[in-house]
Amino acid sequence: MLPYLVAIIIITSLLYLLTPIAHNIGLIDQPDSRKQHSQSTPLTGGISIAFAFGMAVLFLPIGLESYRLLFFSIITIVLIGALDDHRDISPKIKFLFQFAVATVLVLVDDKVVLFIGDILFSGRSQGLGILATPFTIIAIVGVINAFNMIDGHDGLTGGVTLITFGAYILLLHLQPGMAHTLPLLYLLATVIAVFLVFNLEFLVGRYRKVFLGDAGSMFLGLVCVYFLINLTKPGIEIINVTSAAWIIGLPLLDMISVFILRITKGRSPFNADRLHIHHLLLDLGFGKYTVLVMLLSLHLIFTLIGLLGTLYHWPDGILFWGMFVILALYIGFNIKTQTQS
Repeated sequence: MLPYLVAIIIITSLLYLLTPIAHNIGLIDQPDSRKQHSQSTPLTGGISIAFAFGMAVLFLPIGLESYRLLFFSIITIVLIGALDDHRDISPKIKFLFQFAVATVLVLVDDKVVLFIGDILFSGRSQGLGILATPFTIIAIVGVINAFNMIDGHDGLTGGVTLITFGAYILLLHLQPGMAHTLPLLYLLATVIAVFLVFNLEFLVGRYRKVFLGDAGSMFLGLVCVYFLINLTKPGIEIINVTSAAWIIGLPLLDMISVFILRITKGRSPFNADRLHIHHLLLDLGFGKYTVLVMLLSLHLIFTLIGLLGTLYHWPDGILFWGMFVILALYIGFNIKTQTQS
């Protein structure tokens, strides 16, 4: 109980105390035509989550030696994200640090995806061989950016992360093997839940509202993909490897579809616009909180498919190609809609 109480006290204090400091030093998000908010909002959520987690984790009654490189990666990602929140650094620099972190996790910490399941219905899991290392590095960077890109709607990234962590926690309770991971996930879920109270303005009012910032969204993407790889490793396999994409389904669906839509329009896949799924729903006339409920419900459905696929050993090919078909249909629908408009 003590670690969670410490986490709640620290993050609540930081979310209050950092607001005036953020305004003074310019660590704020200014409204523009792509954004929903109408006033300058502090980008202190990610820093607060990371610091509260880092302090409270010291009170957990578990050994932390095996997580040293995770903590190193968190510090690196949060610092570069906070710098970007403050100064808008070059995307190339962000990618450089993301690839560096991913490379350390893969080559030094052995967080590598070796198999992708029996996606060809051949009766055996497809090994990646020499492609395992580059595939995993790209996957880690991709998930970090997927969570970063979907962070454009109040409550969405935090809510998606809580649902994903809920799946991890449930499977860890049902399948023994990595129980030492549970306290970390519960602690992360605690600080994210407190952040959401401050992120959703109907709970605290607009003047206490804070955003994750790049520091926070990249941090959440990092921890989600770190634990996902851990839980899909051969010999442990708490999560079926082909179920993994479903459990982080909404951010992946949004990122891949936005990249493809931008490319079809002849633009850089990294140029900001209003092609994200939350923008499309808002443009259809749905209210802000209706969109939040719709998207969290969609992510919950994706996550449940991943859970059921793992628990009932659904065929890898069905899970893999099922996700592929959904992605293709969504992209095709969007391309047609954008062409008509």
